[in-house]
Amino acid sequence: MEHITLNPSAVFPNSCYYDEAKNIRFDPPVYEQRYCAVLRLLELDFWKESFKKIVEFGCAEMKFFRLLRSLPAAETILEVDIDDDILQKCRHLVRPLLADYLAPSTKSLSVEVWRGNIAEPHECLLDTDVVIGIEIIEHLHQPVLEKVPENVFGYIKPKVAMFSTPNVEYNVLFDGLLENGFRHDDHKFEWTRAQFEEWASSICKRYPNYSVKFFGIGPPPPGRESIGFVSQLAVFVHQDFLHSLPEPAVTEAEAGQETSQSEQPEDTATPHTDVNPRSQLMFDEEIGEVVFMEPPQNSAEVNGSDDAVPPPMVEDCLHGADDVSNDGRWREYEDVNDELDQELSDDDDDEDAFGGLVIPEAEMRDMRTRNDSGNFEGDDLPPLGEEYWMITCEVYPVAPLDERSRDERIKHAAEYQLRRLRNFGDDFLAPEQDRFIIPLQVVLDCMVSDPASIEELRACLRNAGYQIDDEDVLTLPVEEESSDEDRVDDDAEYDVDEHVQWDSDEEPPPGMVVEGMALQDYDETWD
Repeated sequence: MEHITLNPSAVFPNSCYYDEAKNIRFDPPVYEQRYCAVLRLLELDFWKESFKKIVEFGCAEMKFFRLLRSLPAAETILEVDIDDDILQKCRHLVRPLLADYLAPSTKSLSVEVWRGNIAEPHECLLDTDVVIGIEIIEHLHQPVLEKVPENVFGYIKPKVAMFSTPNVEYNVLFDGLLENGFRHDDHKFEWTRAQFEEWASSICKRYPNYSVKFFGIGPPPPGRESIGFVSQLAVFVHQDFLHSLPEPAVTEAEAGQETSQSEQPEDTATPHTDVNPRSQLMFDEEIGEVVFMEPPQNSAEVNGSDDAVPPPMVEDCLHGADDVSNDGRWREYEDVNDELDQELSDDDDDEDAFGGLVIPEAEMRDMRTRNDSGNFEGDDLPPLGEEYWMITCEVYPVAPLDERSRDERIKHAAEYQLRRLRNFGDDFLAPEQDRFIIPLQVVLDCMVSDPASIEELRACLRNAGYQIDDEDVLTLPVEEESSDEDRVDDDAEYDVDEHVQWDSDEEPPPGMVVEGMALQDYDETWD
């Protein structure tokens, strides 16, 4: 795992700054930094040729796809999301571009867009090499989140899996947070670095064939390094795959570089404290969540006053408080979350659904039908066994097999560059000699797609009859201009004022008669 590193330039160490209003900003944006970090990790030389099938969960508008398709070994890419509507709107984004037809790749590539659930298995996910989930797990309810490891590491069993999630410790620097302190209204929780590390480590304990390494994305401002990075990334690697890889060569420059891994605390969990049995459920309309409210303390506990009653303490169910340990945090409220995932009954016993707590029906339906997070619940829940269906499949064009010999490829590439250098500009024209004089090194520098040595290029061109002197300078005659009589003369002058004349008794030529209307009455037709 020590070879899985990020180049310091890939984490944009100077991207964080304050604007005029003293609000923290990033350039490039953090979402681009996440894409860059994941892509750079997949492009590491010692394993980049191993990733042929890639699955991205929570693809949404498929912004990351254009970067994924650039991976050298990628043959199949699956874009999976729970929201069918957004996939239908963005399905065109995976279609081949005009450039893919003009200069097709030599390798095959098929792209499939699936409506699917990250917590549910499907045969389309088998034989996957890489699973990617960028900022998705924080959108999942606890019952759905608990099923993710089983699907990813128990069913799919990829070589590499990457998951990122916000670092809640960084929120102290953000403006515009929600009432519950979260960054997005669909976040079910936001974890500290210790909580995220604990979740990832529990997966490795459950599936011991996997190891995990952590990275930070989005740097903190100078002096605030203790809060960590904006996002935290966990990279899971199958140990059998890791051991099968060749030992990467480490240069002296790479050996001196520092990795961009975020600092992870060794053990920040506090001793477990039971939840107060007198805690009561309360539906907070402002944040749209069910929370626990501590009952008022007795008079002896508040400043020794008999009448003083402190304000109620509200604790977010999933975010966690300082007096609740990380271990099994969400399981303390498992019954509450299970009720949130069930459909409302038409009976009159709704008052007992949450121990006597009555939640307005409109708010309840909003919680049940939020479908931008992998929780496609309520009335739109698909039938069992039909969690997945394909939206579209695109097969990219592939260049035909090049059967030319190496000498022929070098010759054709060099002749193309010679035509380009001769036809565009007079940089190499010698008018006194009526010749083009082109250094062979210039031609070689232009042959990017077909690299060759100067010796190979010289031999190929000499065998083709080109004149090359001892100083590697190629001489070409000036091409004579074409004498074709049908050639269009761009400098010719044409008399556009002359009109074809005909006698009044003659029939005008076809196309010069307007029947049933006068030109002055239909000016707009002729403009």
